[in-house]
Amino acid sequence: MSHHILHLLSHNLRVRLKLDQLHIADTEKGKEKAVPLADIAVIICAARDAEFTSSALRRMAELNVLLIICNEKFEPCALTLPYYRATNTELLRRQIEWTPEWKLAMWRQIITAKIRNQAATLGHLKRAHTLLTGIADLCHAHQTHPDAAESRAAKNYWHRLLPRLSETETRRIPGTRQGVNGMLDYGYAIVRTAVLRSLAAHGFIAAIGIAHAPKAGSFALADDLMEPLRPWLDRELYKHLEKGNEIGKMEDWIPVAAELLTKEVPMDKTKVRFLPAVDLYIQSFATASLARAQFPLRIPML
Repeated sequence: MSHHILHLLSHNLRVRLKLDQLHIADTEKGKEKAVPLADIAVIICAARDAEFTSSALRRMAELNVLLIICNEKFEPCALTLPYYRATNTELLRRQIEWTPEWKLAMWRQIITAKIRNQAATLGHLKRAHTLLTGIADLCHAHQTHPDAAESRAAKNYWHRLLPRLSETETRRIPGTRQGVNGMLDYGYAIVRTAVLRSLAAHGFIAAIGIAHAPKAGSFALADDLMEPLRPWLDRELYKHLEKGNEIGKMEDWIPVAAELLTKEVPMDKTKVRFLPAVDLYIQSFATASLARAQFPLRIPML
């Protein structure tokens, strides 16, 4: 799978398709650039009055290229996904037949990995993290429910992390669209997009999850599977702000957040880029689903 991210930030752009290349014309400056569509994984568009031809949108869907539309504040407000088509009908049947016991076992793995990644993030910042490690151990050993472990870990994690990110924000509040919380929301939207892309490629129905409650227009399975990946984004935001970048300045944060998808991460004693690592993770989830077994998931770990 391709892994490049294309940013469209200039105003008055026209995007059309020619010979499987995106031709991006700046109608104000009279310049045009061509990019092979097969090399692109995600397009992030924060350009005012950008135009996409229907042929470009159709081919993007066929190649599983996701388009994220941002508003004037650089906040993601829409994304495109290929219309669902089953690539593996047996996988589709398995997803519909998931048992409560199997879903809980997978959720336990996911939450244990999330808490361990949170602990690694705090460890990287020289913050106390032994409590989180202990919570992860209890969850792994079936001595606490994953939901209870996640809630307890979150309180400790944000209590120790947020003061390193902001002097004024004391709680993690999704949807505020401001400050560090707004920057986190944007970054998580990028990570969620990577998970959605891989789920679509493997033939999953993203609306059917294992823990998050399905709601109209939601992608419950993506919300489930992205949980252990969130701390990766948290660490990138810390490094971004540590360099003296302004809190809430989204135009500087957008390319940094998206760059996470191209960074190399450790997987099975080697290193792969984050986006292919997500694909390996989703593939392991598909394998466990097909086998109806509690196979270990290949989750990118910090």
